[in-house]
Amino acid sequence: MTEVADELTVQEEERKTSYLELFFDLVFVFAFTQVTALILEDTSVAGFARSALVLAMVWWAWSAYTWLTNAVDVESIVTRLIVLAAMTGALFMALAVPDAYQDEAAWFAVAYFVVRVLQSALFSWGTRHDPQELRATLKLAPWFLTAALVALVGGFVDGDLRAYVWSASIAIDVVGTLFVASAGWRVMPSHFAERFALIVIIALGESIVAIGIGTSGLERNLTFAISVVVALAGVATLWWTYFDFTAVAAERSLRRTPPEKRGPMARDVFTFFHYPVVLGIILFAVAAKKTLEHPSDPLSDAGRWALGLGFAFFLLGLALARFRALRRVSWERMGAAGLALVAAVALDGTDAIVTLSVVTGILVAFTALETARLREIRASVRAG
Repeated sequence: MTEVADELTVQEEERKTSYLELFFDLVFVFAFTQVTALILEDTSVAGFARSALVLAMVWWAWSAYTWLTNAVDVESIVTRLIVLAAMTGALFMALAVPDAYQDEAAWFAVAYFVVRVLQSALFSWGTRHDPQELRATLKLAPWFLTAALVALVGGFVDGDLRAYVWSASIAIDVVGTLFVASAGWRVMPSHFAERFALIVIIALGESIVAIGIGTSGLERNLTFAISVVVALAGVATLWWTYFDFTAVAAERSLRRTPPEKRGPMARDVFTFFHYPVVLGIILFAVAAKKTLEHPSDPLSDAGRWALGLGFAFFLLGLALARFRALRRVSWERMGAAGLALVAAVALDGTDAIVTLSVVTGILVAFTALETARLREIRASVRAG
Protein backbone atom coordinates (compact mmCIF):
# COMPACT_ATOMS: atom_id res chain seq x y z
CA MET A 1 0.00 0.00 0.00
CA THR A 2 2.88 2.34 0.80
CA GLU A 3 4.47 1.63 -2.58
CA VAL A 4 1.20 2.42 -4.37
CA ALA A 5 0.82 5.69 -2.43
CA ASP A 6 4.40 6.63 -3.25
CA GLU A 7 3.81 5.90 -6.93
CA LEU A 8 0.68 8.09 -6.97
CA THR A 9 2.63 10.90 -5.28
CA VAL A 10 5.33 10.72 -7.94
CA GLN A 11 2.71 10.80 -10.69
CA GLU A 12 1.13 13.90 -9.13
CA GLU A 13 4.51 15.62 -9.04
CA GLU A 14 5.48 14.68 -12.61
CA ARG A 15 2.17 15.23 -14.44
CA LYS A 16 2.36 18.43 -16.47
CA THR A 17 0.01 20.13 -18.88
CA SER A 18 0.40 18.56 -22.31
CA TYR A 19 0.80 20.39 -25.59
CA LEU A 20 -2.56 18.98 -26.68
CA GLU A 21 -4.23 20.62 -23.68
CA LEU A 22 -2.58 23.96 -24.44
CA PHE A 23 -3.64 23.68 -28.08
CA PHE A 24 -7.19 22.88 -26.95
CA ASP A 25 -7.24 25.87 -24.58
CA LEU A 26 -6.54 28.32 -27.41
CA VAL A 27 -9.98 27.75 -28.91
CA PHE A 28 -11.70 28.36 -25.60
CA VAL A 29 -9.72 31.53 -24.95
CA PHE A 30 -10.92 32.69 -28.37
CA ALA A 31 -14.45 31.98 -27.14
CA PHE A 32 -13.74 34.03 -24.02
CA THR A 33 -12.63 36.98 -26.14
CA GLN A 34 -15.73 36.62 -28.30
CA VAL A 35 -17.74 37.37 -25.17
CA THR A 36 -16.08 40.80 -25.29
CA ALA A 37 -17.72 41.39 -28.68
CA LEU A 38 -21.03 40.21 -27.24
CA ILE A 39 -20.75 42.73 -24.39
CA LEU A 40 -19.94 45.57 -26.76
CA GLU A 41 -23.04 44.77 -28.82
CA ASP A 42 -25.34 45.38 -25.85
CA THR A 43 -23.96 47.40 -22.95
CA SER A 44 -27.22 47.49 -21.01
CA VAL A 45 -27.58 45.75 -17.64
CA ALA A 46 -29.43 42.91 -19.35
CA GLY A 47 -26.70 42.75 -21.98
CA PHE A 48 -24.00 42.40 -19.33
CA ALA A 49 -26.00 39.62 -17.62
CA ARG A 50 -26.60 37.72 -20.87
CA SER A 51 -22.94 37.94 -21.79
CA ALA A 52 -21.93 36.65 -18.34
CA LEU A 53 -24.32 33.74 -18.86
CA VAL A 54 -22.74 32.78 -22.19
CA LEU A 55 -19.31 33.00 -20.58
CA ALA A 56 -20.54 30.71 -17.79
CA MET A 57 -21.57 28.11 -20.37
CA VAL A 58 -18.25 28.32 -22.21
CA TRP A 59 -16.36 28.23 -18.90
CA TRP A 60 -18.27 25.17 -17.74
CA ALA A 61 -17.48 23.35 -20.98
CA TRP A 62 -13.77 24.17 -20.69
CA SER A 63 -13.64 23.25 -17.01
CA ALA A 64 -15.27 19.89 -17.73
CA TYR A 65 -12.45 19.07 -20.16
CA THR A 66 -9.91 20.09 -17.53
CA TRP A 67 -11.35 17.49 -15.19
CA LEU A 68 -11.27 15.04 -18.09
CA THR A 69 -7.62 15.52 -18.99
CA ASN A 70 -6.69 15.38 -15.30
CA ALA A 71 -8.05 11.83 -15.14
CA VAL A 72 -7.61 10.43 -18.66
CA ASP A 73 -4.45 9.66 -20.63
CA VAL A 74 -4.38 12.29 -23.39
CA GLU A 75 -1.53 10.54 -25.22
CA SER A 76 -3.88 7.83 -26.45
CA ILE A 77 -4.65 8.11 -30.19
CA VAL A 78 -8.38 7.68 -29.57
CA THR A 79 -8.33 10.36 -26.87
CA ARG A 80 -6.44 12.76 -29.12
CA LEU A 81 -8.88 12.31 -31.98
CA ILE A 82 -11.92 12.86 -29.76
CA VAL A 83 -10.33 15.92 -28.12
CA LEU A 84 -9.57 17.35 -31.57
CA ALA A 85 -13.17 16.66 -32.60
CA ALA A 86 -14.33 18.51 -29.50
CA MET A 87 -11.93 21.30 -30.37
CA THR A 88 -13.62 21.60 -33.78
CA GLY A 89 -16.99 21.90 -32.08
CA ALA A 90 -15.57 24.46 -29.66
CA LEU A 91 -14.33 26.56 -32.57
CA PHE A 92 -17.81 26.63 -34.10
CA MET A 93 -19.17 27.52 -30.66
CA ALA A 94 -16.65 30.36 -30.29
CA LEU A 95 -17.44 31.73 -33.75
CA ALA A 96 -21.13 31.81 -32.86
CA VAL A 97 -20.78 33.56 -29.49
CA PRO A 98 -21.48 37.09 -30.84
CA ASP A 99 -24.75 35.77 -32.34
CA ALA A 100 -25.79 33.78 -29.27
CA TYR A 101 -28.92 35.89 -28.79
CA GLN A 102 -29.62 36.50 -32.47
CA ASP A 103 -31.41 34.45 -35.12
CA GLU A 104 -28.37 32.19 -35.63
CA ALA A 105 -28.19 31.08 -31.99
CA ALA A 106 -28.65 27.47 -33.08
CA TRP A 107 -25.04 27.45 -34.31
CA PHE A 108 -23.87 28.16 -30.78
CA ALA A 109 -26.30 25.74 -29.13
CA VAL A 110 -25.60 22.79 -31.43
CA ALA A 111 -21.82 23.23 -31.18
CA TYR A 112 -22.06 23.57 -27.39
CA PHE A 113 -24.16 20.39 -27.22
CA VAL A 114 -21.61 18.45 -29.28
CA VAL A 115 -18.72 19.64 -27.10
CA ARG A 116 -20.49 18.64 -23.89
CA VAL A 117 -21.63 15.22 -25.17
CA LEU A 118 -18.15 14.37 -26.45
CA GLN A 119 -16.73 15.23 -23.03
CA SER A 120 -19.10 12.88 -21.21
CA ALA A 121 -18.53 10.10 -23.74
CA LEU A 122 -14.74 10.44 -23.61
CA PHE A 123 -14.75 10.59 -19.81
CA SER A 124 -16.73 7.35 -19.62
CA TRP A 125 -14.49 5.62 -22.15
CA GLY A 126 -11.25 6.91 -20.64
CA THR A 127 -12.12 5.79 -17.10
CA ARG A 128 -13.53 2.37 -18.06
CA HIS A 129 -10.60 0.56 -16.40
CA ASP A 130 -10.81 2.63 -13.19
CA PRO A 131 -13.93 1.57 -11.21
CA GLN A 132 -13.77 4.52 -8.80
CA GLU A 133 -13.48 7.18 -11.53
CA LEU A 134 -16.03 5.39 -13.73
CA ARG A 135 -18.61 5.36 -10.92
CA ALA A 136 -18.08 9.08 -10.36
CA THR A 137 -18.37 9.74 -14.09
CA LEU A 138 -21.58 7.75 -14.45
CA LYS A 139 -23.13 9.55 -11.48
CA LEU A 140 -22.46 12.93 -13.04
CA ALA A 141 -23.16 12.05 -16.70
CA PRO A 142 -27.00 12.25 -16.46
CA TRP A 143 -26.77 15.75 -15.01
CA PHE A 144 -24.30 16.93 -17.66
CA LEU A 145 -26.22 15.36 -20.54
CA THR A 146 -29.50 16.84 -19.32
CA ALA A 147 -27.86 20.27 -19.01
CA ALA A 148 -26.44 19.96 -22.53
CA LEU A 149 -29.86 18.98 -23.89
CA VAL A 150 -31.52 21.95 -22.18
CA ALA A 151 -28.84 24.25 -23.62
CA LEU A 152 -29.54 22.79 -27.07
CA VAL A 153 -33.24 23.54 -26.71
CA GLY A 154 -32.34 27.09 -25.69
CA GLY A 155 -30.81 27.71 -29.09
CA PHE A 156 -34.16 27.18 -30.79
CA VAL A 157 -36.55 29.06 -28.50
CA ASP A 158 -37.55 32.69 -28.76
CA GLY A 159 -34.77 35.14 -27.96
CA ASP A 160 -36.60 36.52 -24.93
CA LEU A 161 -36.77 33.04 -23.36
CA ARG A 162 -33.28 31.89 -24.33
CA ALA A 163 -31.48 33.38 -21.32
CA TYR A 164 -33.90 31.66 -18.94
CA VAL A 165 -33.42 28.27 -20.61
CA TRP A 166 -29.65 28.62 -20.61
CA SER A 167 -29.73 29.70 -16.97
CA ALA A 168 -31.60 26.47 -16.23
CA SER A 169 -28.88 24.54 -18.05
CA ILE A 170 -26.14 26.05 -15.89
CA ALA A 171 -28.24 25.47 -12.76
CA ILE A 172 -28.51 21.77 -13.62
CA ASP A 173 -24.73 21.57 -14.05
CA VAL A 174 -24.08 23.25 -10.72
CA VAL A 175 -26.64 21.19 -8.80
CA GLY A 176 -25.25 18.03 -10.37
CA THR A 177 -21.70 18.73 -9.25
CA LEU A 178 -22.93 19.52 -5.74
CA PHE A 179 -25.01 16.36 -5.68
CA VAL A 180 -22.05 14.09 -6.54
CA ALA A 181 -19.56 16.00 -4.38
CA SER A 182 -18.47 12.82 -2.61
CA ALA A 183 -18.45 10.61 -5.68
CA GLY A 184 -14.74 9.84 -5.37
CA TRP A 185 -12.95 11.99 -7.93
CA ARG A 186 -9.17 11.75 -8.05
CA VAL A 187 -7.37 15.04 -8.59
CA MET A 188 -3.69 15.56 -9.42
CA PRO A 189 -2.97 18.87 -7.64
CA SER A 190 -0.04 20.15 -9.71
CA HIS A 191 -1.64 19.40 -13.06
CA PHE A 192 -5.06 20.70 -12.03
CA ALA A 193 -3.76 23.98 -10.59
CA GLU A 194 -1.44 24.49 -13.56
CA ARG A 195 -4.30 24.14 -16.06
CA PHE A 196 -6.29 26.92 -14.40
CA ALA A 197 -3.24 29.14 -13.93
CA LEU A 198 -2.43 28.80 -17.63
CA ILE A 199 -5.96 29.72 -18.71
CA VAL A 200 -5.77 32.82 -16.49
CA ILE A 201 -2.46 33.94 -17.98
CA ILE A 202 -3.68 33.32 -21.53
CA ALA A 203 -6.79 35.38 -20.75
CA LEU A 204 -4.53 38.17 -19.44
CA GLY A 205 -2.63 37.94 -22.70
CA GLU A 206 -5.84 38.59 -24.58
CA SER A 207 -6.28 41.75 -22.48
CA ILE A 208 -2.94 42.93 -23.84
CA VAL A 209 -4.24 42.26 -27.34
CA ALA A 210 -7.28 44.42 -26.50
CA ILE A 211 -4.90 47.19 -25.42
CA GLY A 212 -3.07 46.96 -28.71
CA ILE A 213 -6.30 47.12 -30.70
CA GLY A 214 -7.58 50.03 -28.61
CA THR A 215 -4.47 52.14 -29.27
CA SER A 216 -4.23 51.35 -32.99
CA GLY A 217 -5.95 54.58 -33.97
CA LEU A 218 -4.22 56.90 -31.48
CA GLU A 219 -1.69 59.52 -32.47
CA ARG A 220 1.74 58.66 -31.07
CA ASN A 221 2.04 61.38 -28.45
CA LEU A 222 2.19 61.75 -24.67
CA THR A 223 -1.45 60.71 -24.26
CA PHE A 224 -0.71 57.56 -26.22
CA ALA A 225 2.28 56.73 -24.01
CA ILE A 226 0.38 57.33 -20.76
CA SER A 227 -2.59 55.29 -21.98
CA VAL A 228 -0.43 52.28 -22.83
CA VAL A 229 1.45 52.43 -19.51
CA VAL A 230 -1.70 52.73 -17.38
CA ALA A 231 -3.53 49.96 -19.22
CA LEU A 232 -0.55 47.64 -19.00
CA ALA A 233 -0.21 48.48 -15.29
CA GLY A 234 -3.77 47.27 -14.83
CA VAL A 235 -3.06 43.94 -16.53
CA ALA A 236 0.25 43.57 -14.68
CA THR A 237 -1.45 44.16 -11.33
CA LEU A 238 -4.05 41.52 -12.12
CA TRP A 239 -1.21 39.14 -12.94
CA TRP A 240 0.64 40.03 -9.73
CA THR A 241 -2.47 39.64 -7.59
CA TYR A 242 -3.12 36.14 -8.93
CA PHE A 243 0.34 34.67 -9.39
CA ASP A 244 2.18 36.15 -6.39
CA PHE A 245 0.06 34.25 -3.89
CA THR A 246 -3.24 32.80 -5.10
CA ALA A 247 -1.90 30.35 -7.68
CA VAL A 248 0.69 28.91 -5.28
CA ALA A 249 -1.65 28.85 -2.27
CA ALA A 250 -4.41 27.13 -4.24
CA GLU A 251 -2.11 24.35 -5.40
CA ARG A 252 -0.62 23.83 -1.93
CA SER A 253 -4.06 23.72 -0.32
CA LEU A 254 -5.22 21.16 -2.86
CA ARG A 255 -2.12 19.06 -2.31
CA ARG A 256 -2.56 19.12 1.49
CA THR A 257 -6.20 18.12 1.23
CA PRO A 258 -6.77 14.38 1.76
CA PRO A 259 -7.23 12.64 -1.62
CA GLU A 260 -10.85 11.70 -0.89
CA LYS A 261 -11.72 15.38 -0.28
CA ARG A 262 -9.82 16.92 -3.19
CA GLY A 263 -12.78 16.71 -5.57
CA PRO A 264 -15.00 19.18 -3.69
CA MET A 265 -12.02 21.45 -2.97
CA ALA A 266 -10.98 21.53 -6.64
CA ARG A 267 -14.57 22.10 -7.72
CA ASP A 268 -15.04 25.10 -5.42
CA VAL A 269 -11.65 26.80 -5.68
CA PHE A 270 -11.14 26.28 -9.40
CA THR A 271 -14.36 25.48 -11.29
CA PHE A 272 -16.64 27.75 -9.26
CA PHE A 273 -14.45 30.59 -8.00
CA HIS A 274 -12.19 30.99 -11.04
CA TYR A 275 -15.21 31.88 -13.16
CA PRO A 276 -15.52 35.42 -11.68
CA VAL A 277 -11.74 35.75 -12.09
CA VAL A 278 -11.97 35.17 -15.85
CA LEU A 279 -15.16 37.27 -16.09
CA GLY A 280 -13.30 40.11 -14.38
CA ILE A 281 -10.42 39.91 -16.86
CA ILE A 282 -12.83 40.07 -19.79
CA LEU A 283 -14.69 43.06 -18.34
CA PHE A 284 -11.39 44.84 -17.74
CA ALA A 285 -10.44 44.17 -21.37
CA VAL A 286 -13.72 45.78 -22.48
CA ALA A 287 -13.08 48.84 -20.29
CA ALA A 288 -9.44 49.14 -21.42
CA LYS A 289 -10.43 48.94 -25.08
CA LYS A 290 -13.14 51.60 -24.70
CA THR A 291 -10.72 53.81 -22.72
CA LEU A 292 -7.85 53.59 -25.18
CA GLU A 293 -10.00 54.27 -28.21
CA HIS A 294 -10.84 57.76 -26.82
CA PRO A 295 -8.65 58.42 -23.75
CA SER A 296 -9.42 62.15 -23.56
CA ASP A 297 -13.20 61.70 -23.65
CA PRO A 298 -15.33 60.70 -20.66
CA LEU A 299 -15.73 56.96 -20.29
CA SER A 300 -19.28 55.83 -20.99
CA ASP A 301 -21.52 54.42 -18.26
CA ALA A 302 -21.02 50.93 -19.67
CA GLY A 303 -17.25 51.44 -19.76
CA ARG A 304 -17.12 52.58 -16.13
CA TRP A 305 -19.28 49.69 -14.96
CA ALA A 306 -17.13 47.25 -16.93
CA LEU A 307 -14.02 48.70 -15.31
CA GLY A 308 -15.38 48.63 -11.76
CA LEU A 309 -17.07 45.25 -12.08
CA GLY A 310 -14.01 43.82 -13.82
CA PHE A 311 -11.75 44.52 -10.85
CA ALA A 312 -14.51 43.65 -8.37
CA PHE A 313 -15.31 40.23 -9.88
CA PHE A 314 -11.62 39.39 -10.24
CA LEU A 315 -10.85 40.20 -6.61
CA LEU A 316 -14.05 38.60 -5.32
CA GLY A 317 -13.19 35.33 -7.06
CA LEU A 318 -9.72 35.34 -5.49
CA ALA A 319 -11.13 36.18 -2.06
CA LEU A 320 -13.66 33.33 -2.26
CA ALA A 321 -10.97 30.89 -3.39
CA ARG A 322 -8.73 31.94 -0.52
CA PHE A 323 -11.49 31.59 2.05
CA ARG A 324 -12.44 28.14 0.74
CA ALA A 325 -8.85 26.92 0.72
CA LEU A 326 -7.44 28.60 3.82
CA ARG A 327 -10.52 29.74 5.76
CA ARG A 328 -9.09 33.26 5.85
CA VAL A 329 -10.78 36.48 4.74
CA SER A 330 -8.78 38.62 2.32
CA TRP A 331 -9.73 42.04 3.67
CA GLU A 332 -7.41 43.90 1.30
CA ARG A 333 -8.99 42.33 -1.75
CA MET A 334 -12.53 42.82 -0.50
CA GLY A 335 -11.78 46.46 0.27
CA ALA A 336 -10.13 47.02 -3.10
CA ALA A 337 -13.09 45.41 -4.90
CA GLY A 338 -15.61 47.69 -3.23
CA LEU A 339 -13.57 50.87 -3.57
CA ALA A 340 -12.71 50.19 -7.22
CA LEU A 341 -16.36 49.71 -8.10
CA VAL A 342 -17.46 52.85 -6.25
CA ALA A 343 -14.67 54.94 -7.81
CA ALA A 344 -15.39 53.73 -11.34
CA VAL A 345 -19.10 54.50 -11.06
CA ALA A 346 -18.54 57.85 -9.34
CA LEU A 347 -16.05 59.24 -11.87
CA ASP A 348 -18.73 60.32 -14.31
CA GLY A 349 -17.59 62.96 -16.79
CA THR A 350 -13.89 62.45 -16.09
CA ASP A 351 -11.50 61.73 -18.95
CA ALA A 352 -11.37 58.00 -19.61
CA ILE A 353 -7.62 57.76 -19.02
CA VAL A 354 -8.01 59.52 -15.66
CA THR A 355 -10.77 57.11 -14.63
CA LEU A 356 -8.64 54.12 -15.64
CA SER A 357 -5.63 55.57 -13.79
CA VAL A 358 -7.55 56.18 -10.56
CA VAL A 359 -9.22 52.77 -10.45
CA THR A 360 -6.01 50.97 -11.43
CA GLY A 361 -4.17 52.97 -8.78
CA ILE A 362 -6.59 51.64 -6.15
CA LEU A 363 -5.81 48.08 -7.16
CA VAL A 364 -2.06 48.78 -7.18
CA ALA A 365 -2.20 50.31 -3.68
CA PHE A 366 -4.17 47.46 -2.13
CA THR A 367 -2.02 44.85 -3.88
CA ALA A 368 1.13 46.52 -2.55
CA LEU A 369 -0.38 46.54 0.95
CA GLU A 370 -1.28 42.87 0.75
CA THR A 371 2.11 41.92 -0.72
CA ALA A 372 3.94 43.69 2.09
CA ARG A 373 1.80 41.95 4.72
CA LEU A 374 2.32 38.54 3.14
CA ARG A 375 6.08 39.13 2.92
CA GLU A 376 6.12 39.90 6.66
CA ILE A 377 4.18 36.71 7.41
CA ARG A 378 6.53 34.61 5.32
CA ALA A 379 9.57 36.20 6.94
CA SER A 380 8.22 35.56 10.43
CA VAL A 381 7.45 31.93 9.56
CA ARG A 382 11.00 31.38 8.27
CA ALA A 383 12.46 33.08 11.35
CA GLY A 384 10.33 30.97 13.64
